[in-house]
Amino acid sequence: MSTSTPLLKPSPLDISGLFSASVGALRRRFGLFLLISLIPTAVLLIVIAVFTAIFVSSLAAAGAMRSQPQPGVFIGAFALLLVGAVVALLAQLKTYGMMSVAAAEIADGQQPDIRGLFARTRGFLPRMAPVIAIVIGAIIAVYVLFVVVLIGMIAATNGRSSSASAVAGIFGLIVLGLVLIFPLSIYLSTKLLYTIPAAAIEQCSGIDAMKRSWSLTRGAFWRTLGYYLLAALVVNAASYVVGMVAQVAVLPLAARMSDVTSGAEVLAALGTMIPVLGLVMLLQLAVQLVGVPFIQAYTTYMFIDQVRRSELPAAPPPGYGGAGYYAQPGQYYGQQPGHPQQGGWYPPQPGGQQWTPPQSGQWQPPQGGPS
Repeated sequence: MSTSTPLLKPSPLDISGLFSASVGALRRRFGLFLLISLIPTAVLLIVIAVFTAIFVSSLAAAGAMRSQPQPGVFIGAFALLLVGAVVALLAQLKTYGMMSVAAAEIADGQQPDIRGLFARTRGFLPRMAPVIAIVIGAIIAVYVLFVVVLIGMIAATNGRSSSASAVAGIFGLIVLGLVLIFPLSIYLSTKLLYTIPAAAIEQCSGIDAMKRSWSLTRGAFWRTLGYYLLAALVVNAASYVVGMVAQVAVLPLAARMSDVTSGAEVLAALGTMIPVLGLVMLLQLAVQLVGVPFIQAYTTYMFIDQVRRSELPAAPPPGYGGAGYYAQPGQYYGQQPGHPQQGGWYPPQPGGQQWTPPQSGQWQPPQGGPS
């Protein structure tokens, strides 16, 4: 089932257009986005449950036999927890790709489901493996460089300067590192903002997705940064409000705990505090479950808008008035020059190859495209 009402207005989109489209995507398929958001949380909860079961059963068995717990069991349990955390992070990355494809298909007037999104993002994580390796390598390199410079400064100051000078030098190094790394991280994250949408929607490799993002943001860095920061600030503001509500609600209860003098009073105070803490945790989880899909949809529509701005000719859009980069419903990239009219959007083929459109209402990746 599809809808003929276009979700995305003609490009160039302003902030209000991006916000309305992102909110509209969540309103149309909120249950789908919610289910996708819960996948990494479910994976992490399963891992924690298994770890807790192993840990508690090992302690119980050692207590029953009046012996020391086996170290190998604890090492295995913590190794499982570490592996599970990595799997949860990969699941989070997978859901980002699924949300991007879902947002694009919803803008196309389709009704994606979670099984179809799993199938259409098959191979997303392998394609993103080089990007993951680059990010991990960069983090390790920064830490190693910082440690090496720190050790060198400590060694250089030993024996010929006071400890106060050494502390001042270390503090100066930390400040200098932050001054250099912070703007660099903002610059790189902005230039590579479209990596996930490009890899998920266009199904290109991770390195090609990074190159595409870098190319799309050429000449549009400050607009890209400003648009994204505004959406991130809105989500962070909602999280901050929830945190402030939590402090206002919990601090009086915590202060009351210091005045209790008996076990009964402690239990009564805990009985009052636990429901409040539970409500706060639910509110924080709600902000996350809504905020993450919103940001992914918002970034996806920024990506689509930037493709229209950069690669499509301007045309007067029917129904909206004024010039813009118009895409018919079912064609949210718009009509590309030299390509026949198509009933749906398809990832671009390398070398400008043509493809056979699938049946109406069915999205599928091009045959022989990037793996």
